[in-house]
Amino acid sequence: SIALLNSCANIAKGLVAPNQCKKCEVYLESTGEVINTYEGCGSENVRLEEEAKVAAFDYIKSTGNTEVNVRCESWRKEPEAE
Repeated sequence: SIALLNSCANIAKGLVAPNQCKKCEVYLESTGEVINTYEGCGSENVRLEEEAKVAAFDYIKSTGNTEVNVRCESWRKEPEAE
C-alpha cells in the first residue's frame, strides 16, 4: 500500500506542477566536490531531497567522512510550445 501511495503522489505532483523542477547535490563541505546529483521535473522531482539525504548518510557510513551536506534548488521551466 505504501508503494501505491508513492505512485499516486508522483502522478499528482506531475499533474499539478509539471514544470516545477528541483536539483539536489550531495557534496563535500571541505572541497565543494559534488558526490551525487539528483534532478527532475514534475513527477520526477518527488522525494529528490530525501534521496539525496539518504545518499549523504550512506556516504558518511561508508567513509566516516562527516563533512558531507546536501543543497537543493528549485525552479520553474517554461512550458514547451506545442
